[in-house]
Amino acid sequence: MNKELFLTQYFSKLNSDDIDYFVYGEYGCLPKDTGGSDIDILIVQKDLPRALHELKEMITLNNIALSSYYESTTNKFVRLITKDWGVQIDFFGGGFVWKTLEYYNLEYLRSNIILHNGIKVLDIKAGYYLDFFKEVIHIANVKDKYLDGFIAEYKSNANRKNEIKSIYGQEVLDIIERNLEHEQLRKAIPELSSLMRKVISKNNFFARIKYFISKLSRMAKCPGYVISVQGTDGSGKSTIINAITPWLDECFHHGIIYNHLRPNVFPELGVLLGKKEKTDKPVVVTDPHAQKPSGFIGSIVRWGYYMLDYTFGYMKAVMPVIRTKSKVFIFDRYYYDYYVDQHRSRTSLSQWILRFGECFVPTPDLILCLGGDPKKIYERKPETSLEEVARQTEVLKEFCKKRKKAIWIDTTLPPEESVRLTKEAIVNMLSKRFKHTEL
Repeated sequence: MNKELFLTQYFSKLNSDDIDYFVYGEYGCLPKDTGGSDIDILIVQKDLPRALHELKEMITLNNIALSSYYESTTNKFVRLITKDWGVQIDFFGGGFVWKTLEYYNLEYLRSNIILHNGIKVLDIKAGYYLDFFKEVIHIANVKDKYLDGFIAEYKSNANRKNEIKSIYGQEVLDIIERNLEHEQLRKAIPELSSLMRKVISKNNFFARIKYFISKLSRMAKCPGYVISVQGTDGSGKSTIINAITPWLDECFHHGIIYNHLRPNVFPELGVLLGKKEKTDKPVVVTDPHAQKPSGFIGSIVRWGYYMLDYTFGYMKAVMPVIRTKSKVFIFDRYYYDYYVDQHRSRTSLSQWILRFGECFVPTPDLILCLGGDPKKIYERKPETSLEEVARQTEVLKEFCKKRKKAIWIDTTLPPEESVRLTKEAIVNMLSKRFKHTEL
């Protein structure tokens, strides 16, 4: 089943079951595609269980993987994937909420629901108007198109004034009335954000407790993932990462985070010591063995320093994200590179030290080990020597055999075949965690 057929059938089921819903957001490509976006569906609370039941039946019957799922009070966040496509669907049960508190009721929007290719959607003008409130309240910053959309809708629809007054009060309305030009309204956003949050919160202690409990529940399920991609120079790491990133992004919308080697919370040792300038992007190394490894003490210092990044850096930058959000971290190389090519990291340490360190390094959900015919790999990128490429390939293959979460991908096959095998491995991994989840 391709994405178009899946979307067509699902919305057809919602319509035939007389489920009270509408799609909010960019809907122009539906149902053929999502247009590089996710799908936000507003459903009245009483119909939400039926809508989720229909979805569960479809993914079960069509062998679609439920890759991630979490809840937030009345909202359900679903990520689906196959080897060919992915989709992110967010269900909002009854209204729009911030930290369990409703900031806009869908009843105010019913007059703006229209049909698009047989799908009930919120007219894009009303959608931009609503996005203004969403971004003001959630992040205290608003995209230009939503800002302009809000101003246009407010000026053209006389009902909006009364709606805003009834939801947020006279003070918020007065601020908007005084700042109905683009730049003026942008400057007023911090004040509006603070005031709107205060109005909808109303010192609601129990709402804060509910939000805290929902966050704890989400952390227990861990909706995010970590994938590391290992391989010698020329093994095709960049090719594989570039191929899987847009595909994964369909499922985890704007949720793919790339890291080189480590979490990079701690700066490079050379930067810390003032020997290098800090850069935003990884430096492309054309001669990875140009410098000699340090002695034992120097190697311990280097390894020990970067262990801080693999442990405390991971706890700071990676763990909070994957525990609470549907995000995927992709590491181009990881701690395991020490086993394969210590010369690159300028260390020279015994295997038992590396294994000891590995006990403290969080294990990725999937370790993709790329390799194949050493001669073909060397011809792609002759930066070391054929002998060195052959040695690294063999070491990585042995490493892969001893790790349950590692899988070998022959990247000397035709590129499309290597990508296919990689996607199969990722789907297999993503399909397990939420396999028995009840939507």
